[in-house]
Amino acid sequence: MSSKHRLTRSFRTLSALLYMLNMAVSIHFTLAPTYLGVLVGSLITLLSLVMLCVAIEAPTPVVSRLENSAIGSSLFTFRGRYMVDLLISLFLFAMGIWGIIMGFFTLFLIFGIRFLGVKQPDAFNEIFRQSDIESQSQADSYTLEGTYDTESGYDR
Repeated sequence: MSSKHRLTRSFRTLSALLYMLNMAVSIHFTLAPTYLGVLVGSLITLLSLVMLCVAIEAPTPVVSRLENSAIGSSLFTFRGRYMVDLLISLFLFAMGIWGIIMGFFTLFLIFGIRFLGVKQPDAFNEIFRQSDIESQSQADSYTLEGTYDTESGYDR
């Protein structure tokens, strides 16, 4: 097994473990007998469950339904996952000490994956799909450097 596959498998496993722990913290928070506790805890439990399915790409019916929906397909990109993980971590910070710890771990993992993208772009591309915007921007290979007036006669 190549190091790229080992690295991506490690990040997928860490992500799955993190989402399961996030669900445990949010279920514990849901048990608080307050309206906001139940509402926020249920929301984060549901988001963590969806992101767990995205991270492990199973069960197949859930993944295929997410892939075929407009919003769900963006969850497989780095930008979509980053936004959902940021939302999860922000709500986790309000869930006591364990929520704060898991919020930091969630942010740490997503920044670690981004660092992986800088150091190992092949492994990063194996974990995430490209969004339509990213693929179009790579297909359109023009830049705006010709629009700047760098050789004007205006001297100081």
